[in-house]
Amino acid sequence: MISIIIVVYMIFPGYELNIAGTEWFILIIIVVIFIFPKNISGFSKTMGKVIGEYEKARRKIMDQKNMIIPDQKGEIIENKYVGPKVYHPISSEREKLEIIAKSLGIEFENLLDDDLRTKISQKLKINKEKDKEKEY
Repeated sequence: MISIIIVVYMIFPGYELNIAGTEWFILIIIVVIFIFPKNISGFSKTMGKVIGEYEKARRKIMDQKNMIIPDQKGEIIENKYVGPKVYHPISSEREKLEIIAKSLGIEFENLLDDDLRTKISQKLKINKEKDKEKEY
């Protein structure tokens, strides 16, 4: 490559090569194609394998992401999550208790926090016992 530049300078002493970075890259690729034509097929196969592995890993990550993160409508995709749907950060303990109570079907409007916790615990124990009975 350098010898070509030297020859050009010898033939055209006043000629300046205005070659930018991308042009050098293209020149190097052309030289490699002419000097190593047999190695190009092996390189192409290797690059194909690398791209294939990258796509496979990207697909796996996207599948895992879709199992965890809800879609645009707020529905969980392929997830067996059971519980209240929370669309915003919870700012207080009371709000958290109300969301859980609402998902379990518990009336919570006239209850204190401690009473609400007790009712939620009782309801969860009942649901857990029902699930155990279904397994048998």
